[in-house]
Amino acid sequence: PKPYAPPFDVAWKDGKTTIKSKTAELNISNRIQVRFTSEDLDANSATAKPERDSFRLRRMKTKFDGWAYNKDLTYELQVNYADSANVLEDANVNYDFTAGKKSFMVKAGQYKVPFGRQELTSSGSQQFVDRSTVSNTFARGRDIGVQLWGTPNGGTIDWRVGVFNGAGRTVSRNDNDDLQLNARLQWAPFGDPKYSEGDFESTDKLLFSIAGQYESNTREVALAGTTPAHQNEQEITGFDATLKFKGFSLFVEQFQRENVRTGTISDFDDEGYVLQAGYFVIPKKFEVALRLSEFDPNSDRADDERTENGVAFGYFFNKHNHKLQADIRELEDKARNSKDREIRLQYQLIF
Repeated sequence: PKPYAPPFDVAWKDGKTTIKSKTAELNISNRIQVRFTSEDLDANSATAKPERDSFRLRRMKTKFDGWAYNKDLTYELQVNYADSANVLEDANVNYDFTAGKKSFMVKAGQYKVPFGRQELTSSGSQQFVDRSTVSNTFARGRDIGVQLWGTPNGGTIDWRVGVFNGAGRTVSRNDNDDLQLNARLQWAPFGDPKYSEGDFESTDKLLFSIAGQYESNTREVALAGTTPAHQNEQEITGFDATLKFKGFSLFVEQFQRENVRTGTISDFDDEGYVLQAGYFVIPKKFEVALRLSEFDPNSDRADDERTENGVAFGYFFNKHNHKLQADIRELEDKARNSKDREIRLQYQLIF
């Protein structure tokens, strides 16, 4: 008799369980981030508690992804149990019209819009404990919509164009009659540096990418007090570049936004940048990183910039899948004449 052949295969590697059959594949992974934060807040800050220590379950996620019926038809589902108000993060399907070459694909559902390199980089693959304040200001992450995209030639080109509600994740109805438009184009001539911070990829080969991006959206804004609600038509342009070589990594991201507001409320422009560099003192085990970041909330006003400067340390047991991180940051707000300092310590396990 023929030996028994199970209907599917099960394997585990680098924090991911894979179940394969002839007609489908399912990958399951979990991510937990446990964080301790010690804050030393300036007396001019908005909070009434200048010193505070806190433990936090920053993220606890489960992700399902794979393909069904056809390897060109893929799916993704991700939930974050630590966000009790809005647990659903990703829910989408994707089809590759180029039979695995990934040159022309269509993606529909909820996922990260193609805008902001640091935002497109998973929160589990950051050098610092979390993304920069500038990235969080300009790149708002997930929304519901559809995009055309491709990563041909092994990822040397990454192009994405999509339309979305523009109201944020799990908001299934647009709050105005305009859709959000996003477009991003990245060129990586020496190979794909991946959406991952720190240099785990280059070995002895230089990796470099440069990208431009655009977003257009109309947002409904309700202000406190006697100021009436209004619409804010926003256009954001962005640029980013990254370099990786022999354990050294460099990343820069810059944004400019035009805000055109209805009624008697004045228009304004704001802008920001992030500069971040890291080096593995012990190859692929211990890394030191620096961050310089500045946000100007109104280019017509002087002395109102907000800066974020800091240093981060990371020890990697198994790359980003299993690591211990710490960072020290100073957050300065010139308009309030305040300087806040904080120390963050975080343990991450992907399993």
